[in-house]
Amino acid sequence: MISENSNNPLVSIGIPVYNGEQYLEECLQSILNQTYQNWECFVINNKSSDRSPEIATSFANRDPRIRLITNPEFVSMMENFNNTIKPISMDAKYFKVVCADDWLFPEYLTSMVELMENHPQTGFCSSYRIDNKNVSCSGLDYYKGPVFDGKKVLLNQLLNKYDVTGSETTVLYRIDTLKKIKTYPRIFSDNSYHFDTTLAYELLNMADLAFVFKVLSYTRRHEETFTSQVSIKYNTNLNFRESELYKYKSNNNELSAEYLEVRKNYGYFLFKKLLAGDKECLKWHKQHYPLERRFSTGETIGIIFSIFGRKVRNLLSRVFK
Repeated sequence: MISENSNNPLVSIGIPVYNGEQYLEECLQSILNQTYQNWECFVINNKSSDRSPEIATSFANRDPRIRLITNPEFVSMMENFNNTIKPISMDAKYFKVVCADDWLFPEYLTSMVELMENHPQTGFCSSYRIDNKNVSCSGLDYYKGPVFDGKKVLLNQLLNKYDVTGSETTVLYRIDTLKKIKTYPRIFSDNSYHFDTTLAYELLNMADLAFVFKVLSYTRRHEETFTSQVSIKYNTNLNFRESELYKYKSNNNELSAEYLEVRKNYGYFLFKKLLAGDKECLKWHKQHYPLERRFSTGETIGIIFSIFGRKVRNLLSRVFK
């Protein structure tokens, strides 16, 4: 049982923020409200022009465990997220990121640290979360928990059977596992807008997942988020799924088959955007797709005939059933 004293392992928390004054206070207050007390918190300010630095400073004045660090120059969102791990203490055992517009329930750290301390083979820990107005990260069997084989969870997530890793706010990382990543301390990939899930997949491929069957975090959805501004607009999930399945398709025949199906759907999506004259969307996908895996003319023609053939077969089956 985790007790509330400084002998418990240190948890380092990073909060990347850019013009987040509307929600930052609620986020920081949720850190102060934690029942687990042995933590440090770094607010990484990306040259905000609003009151974000003043809000962070007011909390730092209240509690010395909170520190404000302002980047010398404005950096990309990905760079700022990677900056969250740079100032952590040498003796920190666990690390987490909290988005400045999200927040944690008071029992978050207590529940997750206790579970991971009891199961050292786990690389990171997740839980249920409130995702806007819904509870998400369901799909695991309570009676088979609280530790799950990482590769099996990875397989099921890649096959879209469930998503139990949520966002970066949802999970707690074991630092020793993060250090096994080749690019450490750059833990978030520059090549993926779904960088939190890319990291989760990498960790699942090397370690088990701990899961707390409680709602422990809140993820906000609003017009300013990346999901609203870019992901939905360009359907970046297709790009992400094709890339991740390409990476892991050799793990399993099921993944290899899924990769071929997703690649086919991806090619058809791009073809429809070409017909619609959506140059902005096509430009985004061209910029975020490896040159060596771009669709050839022959493959594109094959995809078009395959998709149309499938649609015709489905239509005929409904007519003549």
